[in-house]
Amino acid sequence: MRRLFVKVALFMMFVSGILMYEPFELSWENFRLIQPLHIAGSIMIMLFFMDSFIYKHIRRYFFIKKINSTEGWLLLLAFVLVTLSGVYLFFIGNRGGDMFGIISFNIHLYGSLALAALFLWHIIKAKGQNAQPLALLSAVLLAYPSVSYSKVTELSLFEIEEKREAYHSEDWTNSAKCKSCHSEIFEQWSNSNHKHMAGSNPYYMVMETLAGEVEGQEFRKWCMGCHNPSALSVGLAKSTHAMDGNFVSNEHFENGAKTLLADFKEHGNFRLEEGVSCIACHQITDASSKGNASFRISLDRQKYAFEDSNSDLGRWFSEKLINANPQVHKESYSKEFYKESRYCASCHDEFHPQNGIKIVSTFEEWKKSPFNNPNDKTKHKTCVDCHMTYLKDDKFAPLKGTSTEGGVIKDDVKVHYFAGSNHFLAGLRDKKHEEQTLQLLRTSAKLDIDIKDGVLEVGVKNVGAGHHLPTGVADFRELWLEVEVKDREGRVILSSGRLKDDGDIEDGSRLFQKVFGDEEGKPVGLLFWKYKTLLSDTRIPAGERRAEKFALGENLKYPIQASVKLNFRIYPQWVTDAVRKVFPVLGNPNVVELAGVQKEFK
Repeated sequence: MRRLFVKVALFMMFVSGILMYEPFELSWENFRLIQPLHIAGSIMIMLFFMDSFIYKHIRRYFFIKKINSTEGWLLLLAFVLVTLSGVYLFFIGNRGGDMFGIISFNIHLYGSLALAALFLWHIIKAKGQNAQPLALLSAVLLAYPSVSYSKVTELSLFEIEEKREAYHSEDWTNSAKCKSCHSEIFEQWSNSNHKHMAGSNPYYMVMETLAGEVEGQEFRKWCMGCHNPSALSVGLAKSTHAMDGNFVSNEHFENGAKTLLADFKEHGNFRLEEGVSCIACHQITDASSKGNASFRISLDRQKYAFEDSNSDLGRWFSEKLINANPQVHKESYSKEFYKESRYCASCHDEFHPQNGIKIVSTFEEWKKSPFNNPNDKTKHKTCVDCHMTYLKDDKFAPLKGTSTEGGVIKDDVKVHYFAGSNHFLAGLRDKKHEEQTLQLLRTSAKLDIDIKDGVLEVGVKNVGAGHHLPTGVADFRELWLEVEVKDREGRVILSSGRLKDDGDIEDGSRLFQKVFGDEEGKPVGLLFWKYKTLLSDTRIPAGERRAEKFALGENLKYPIQASVKLNFRIYPQWVTDAVRKVFPVLGNPNVVELAGVQKEFK
């Protein structure tokens, strides 16, 4: 009886293993059940039956009955190889970058097929019987729900790809869970501005609160679609500060997402994660370039068994299941259009939800730029090519390595620093993040200067940004020229662009920015959503040169020394002053020099 049980159990172990492979197209719900059963059953058979059964079987037929069966020894060899490869796949995994993992996967796959064939052959030959074909009646078909899209709010274009009004917090997989297999990517993201988009971003919290107070609390959702999509998806009407027990935590200076990791350890997915999480980007199923969170998200992905477990053992086991056969996991977290600029445009273009006026047009600027040149691959650059490529010595230096521990070696790992323009907030947590952003900023522009007929001409060319310089919320960005000209006696004959004692740039300086006005033509200040008329736009489109002229006067005493800097500050002093009233621990953003030139004219 025991021998019959072992044979049946062994056969079922083979069948369950073979069914999991792609040619059988087993539905995911069946796969995720069979996979852990296959592993658990294999372990039980090996521990409690196979060792003694194989030993007794060999002793009885080889040593006592003197039967030397070639297919029997081949069967034993195949069994050992399949067992060892299975152990390797479970404990180490096959993430694509480990040759032993790839070899183990193929041994386990083809070895299982050979093992099943040898097992049947061995039994048939030993019994001298004709085998009847074995039919497996296990066709379980799932009626997949029809796809529908649920608008979260009319204030954003964010859609849910399921028949429901909202998600629950536990539908969202916390980003802390991704760290175990993607530790380097997690560390990059954890200190990035994408992670700190909501409660841990003091500027954002002030602006969302102000928007709610001025326009009504519902208006907060216009901001939340991109800054806090998970909160919006569960029906929350506003962003909240991160909590440490009963106290508001201060994450502005926190490195490595310590609060997030602690929350996940204690609460699992129950405590909702804010900001732009791993899932918020990697479960987007479609996106358009309309802006205002014009993306569709689905959290009903294919999950492995125990993937949602709250126990450490369950999480460990689910990771082993993923590592052993990660293809479904990879496909559920990555789509081909993630490389396209429309993916980023879904949030990096922005319009007023009521009057449709474009407030941010970064994608539209790129679309009209020389960087959008798909017919010439040497000139074509997408958002990802610049903002997710590693920089070294102020040049793009694609990072060779893996995005997954043990994964495939890539020549260009797309880093998750998300270098853009806001070096200041990233630098509060990690100087490496700040330096990546500063390097990207320094690739953006070049200066040239000349003096003719008593006039200093300064040329500023946008050589590196695939959009206007600056872009984004450009009314909150300061890019300007700091100029100083001295004659042969060292007397300053021209000075422009210095900071005043209160931190503001002195009047008359040459700034590259856009200024929003309301319907009466008055600057809107902090209330940028009140924008109705564009008062000025001196930004520099991609690939273009802007010339600024400064009169130096008459009777110049040569030689003349000219020094010009292109300075950048992420927020004007008046904006920071408003935010510091709420967050007094916040410092002032520093002024950084993006380009500079000094020249003597004789």
